[in-house]
Amino acid sequence: MRRYTPLVGLVALVLIGYGLYALWLLFEYRSIWFLLWVVPSIAAGIGIAMSRAWSQYLLYFIAFCTVAGWAATVVLSWPSLDRLTLAKLLALGLGLIFVSIGSSVVVFRHFKRNGTQI
Repeated sequence: MRRYTPLVGLVALVLIGYGLYALWLLFEYRSIWFLLWVVPSIAAGIGIAMSRAWSQYLLYFIAFCTVAGWAATVVLSWPSLDRLTLAKLLALGLGLIFVSIGSSVVVFRHFKRNGTQI
């Protein structure tokens, strides 16, 4: 039987919450592009909650794309931003990097411990 830790459950809840937030954004901005975030986030959250090995790779992909998207936003918009806004964006990025790496490590250890790594 797989040992399920509270941190793994928290990662699953955060992913599902992230997907639901993206779903709300889909309706708020009427942009179908948000489905690119809704489907993988909710699928990864459910997969991690059910300890499905494939879900860890979806999490790694989501974490990478989230950080890469933040970095692209900063690079494209930094010349037109004031110092306070830029400082806020950098703080947000540090938080995103921390959460992305932390959740990836938690999920990696969960599946490695259970011998379900491919």
